[in-house]
Amino acid sequence: MPSWNIHIAQTERLLARTGAVARTVVDRNAFLFGNLVPDIYVGYMVPGIQHPIAYRITHVAKPEHIPKPREWEFWNTYVAPLAERLGISCKTPRSGAERPILASSLHIEQDYVSRCHYPQRYMDAKPPVWQGCTADADLSREALDASVFDMVLGAWAHLVADNLWNTRVNEFLDAHGGKPSEAFRIKKQGDFDLFGKALPIDLVPRATPRLIAAAAAFPQYPIEEQPVLLSVGVAHETVRTNHGTPDPRYELLTTDFFEHVFAEALDHTETLLEERL
Repeated sequence: MPSWNIHIAQTERLLARTGAVARTVVDRNAFLFGNLVPDIYVGYMVPGIQHPIAYRITHVAKPEHIPKPREWEFWNTYVAPLAERLGISCKTPRSGAERPILASSLHIEQDYVSRCHYPQRYMDAKPPVWQGCTADADLSREALDASVFDMVLGAWAHLVADNLWNTRVNEFLDAHGGKPSEAFRIKKQGDFDLFGKALPIDLVPRATPRLIAAAAAFPQYPIEEQPVLLSVGVAHETVRTNHGTPDPRYELLTTDFFEHVFAEALDHTETLLEERL
């Protein structure tokens, strides 16, 4: 399965484009966090989950060797009803789109702290810039509805990516005459780890009052504050330590496979969103 560094990288690329995702999302912080949500309560990525939720529920997938989340079922159950109730469409600018709520940037965080501690080192004399905004504390019904939708959309994007990656892995296995097994799983996951570590990433979610409130209102199941805080910490550490070799040597998959499927996942997410919204 794609790990959080891959999901974060795909989120960054989607938000950096001028496509359907960038035009639709207002709360980029909630959308980024939503791209991590399906993995939170499974319990492997985030520590301290006392009551794990089965993968077949969080990912809407059959428990099998290479599961393929039913992203369309998640869309029909959660995304489409919210979009209809809120009147959200790819063709109509959303309220607040001109001043989106941003996720955090590890680079800007580090620059902020450095400028606070060592202002004498910076010849440009620019003051430290914190990434928060007044909207972070807006807990009105309209604000939370907007953030919940973006979080749900992010969770859907996670399932789209997982479905596509696992479909392509399954096709690769079939083409090379292989069968799902424990040895295959270990090699596959090792290759995914190498690929993810080689991706440059910078965005991390911010644990704001608005994000915490939106997570509690996540329609599939409420996400409590403590798991939110722990997940933000894990995401931060994932980005901070994501320094792998730029030319990884894979045991099972190939460089061509990863490059093509990564690009395909971005295009596929945009295409589906454009068609359905």
